[in-house]
Amino acid sequence: MKQSRACVILSIAALCALLSFSPRKAYADALLNMEITGVQGASYIGEDVYPYYGSADGNPVTLMCISFTADMNVGETWVAEKESIPASSTFEEAVWLFNDANTAVAAKDTAVQIADQWAAWELFSPSAYNNPAPGTDTQMSLAVANYASEPASFYQGFILYAPYPGTQSELGTPQFFLGIGTQTPNITPDPYGGSPDSPAYGSAPEPSSLILLGSGLLGFAGFLWRRRHFA
Repeated sequence: MKQSRACVILSIAALCALLSFSPRKAYADALLNMEITGVQGASYIGEDVYPYYGSADGNPVTLMCISFTADMNVGETWVAEKESIPASSTFEEAVWLFNDANTAVAAKDTAVQIADQWAAWELFSPSAYNNPAPGTDTQMSLAVANYASEPASFYQGFILYAPYPGTQSELGTPQFFLGIGTQTPNITPDPYGGSPDSPAYGSAPEPSSLILLGSGLLGFAGFLWRRRHFA
């Protein structure tokens, strides 16, 4: 019964988050031309994990993917909005895992590197629970236990690359990525050339970060429901 109630509560919370925010202004100087340029090479069950390499307006960037169900190819381009990390436990836990993965890469600890990536995927994508990498639960527990001890300045050093749907150059779906704030410029030209039809003009849909968070909450609610009914 508790799990069933949790599903309802999470579903309502997700819907409220998506519906209660009015459209906001999208500024051209927040839009970046993105490209995937390569991967580090570590993988688990055929899934490449952090770090991904890319460019933002021509500047090299290191990326952690937090969209497990979306696929992109090396060489693919899209447009993303540079956003501050939302003040939510889910995103801050993801950033903690991102930072920990950097430590693991430096230490050549591939197992923790993979587990950090998988834990970050699980925060937003219930399907990542199906085949978790070894150590994922441990890294998730560490993120939950430690993210709140980091000062606000820690999270200000990271950013979210939130994609504009439909701007990808191939058939893949643009993914949400975490990045390091100092790797991207503060001001960029409108990639749509200043056209009045550009999404940089007027109102844009609800913040894409809220959509991601809401989708994650709804998906997690569904995961709890499936676990209760099919366990």
